[in-house]
Amino acid sequence: MQLKTAFIVAVVALSAIACGYTITTSTDYDNTVDFGTYHTFSMMKGNSSGNPLLDQRATDDVRQALTSKGWAEASEEDARAAVVVHTTTKTRHAYDTLYDGWGDWGGWGRWGRRGPGYATTFVEDYQVGTVVVDIFDAGTKQAIWHGVATDALSDRATTNAKITQDAISKMFGEFPPRGLPR
Repeated sequence: MQLKTAFIVAVVALSAIACGYTITTSTDYDNTVDFGTYHTFSMMKGNSSGNPLLDQRATDDVRQALTSKGWAEASEEDARAAVVVHTTTKTRHAYDTLYDGWGDWGGWGRWGRRGPGYATTFVEDYQVGTVVVDIFDAGTKQAIWHGVATDALSDRATTNAKITQDAISKMFGEFPPRGLPR
């Protein structure tokens, strides 16, 4: 019985981890823009997820991604680009049903009667979130770059920082863009 309980706990834990860590990213940009002329940016406030820590973490990760690419943060008046970070979350449910096979209704040996077993369903609620980053030319106010990372925010404090950082790193993996839009 202990082996069965350990198996159930392991399956539920693995399912919860698998459901909560499937980051996908996409980017788009104006292919007429020469990103080599942009070296400074200012951060602007975007839509909030409702959790200021999630929002702050995402904004800090975007700031870090841009500075690692050679851009420098500047005042709004001096910045060549304006960066807006939007975050949003919603609750999703994961359902895991485990069956213990066929039950035994009594009897002895092979003459015993077999019947339906038991099923146990576990429901795991988790928060998934999206981070959207828009970069605008500060002078013309025209959009020059757009990035989206889904399943990038989690309500689990122990893993959220790593998930958000991985999502932003993935989003900015090929930044600044060169060539045709992806």
